[in-house]
Amino acid sequence: MLKYLLFCLRLAIVFAGIVFFGKAVQYLIFNGGFSGEFFDYVFFRK
Repeated sequence: MLKYLLFCLRLAIVFAGIVFFGKAVQYLIFNGGFSGEFFDYVFFRK
């Protein structure tokens, strides 16, 4: 039972982290925080 609860908690934390990271990236993109150069590095366009 405790193992199951810990698993659910860990899953919730990971999910929240992914959502938070997505929101942060979206915020930076919409506020012009990223230059095109950054995307070149992320997507290996260079």
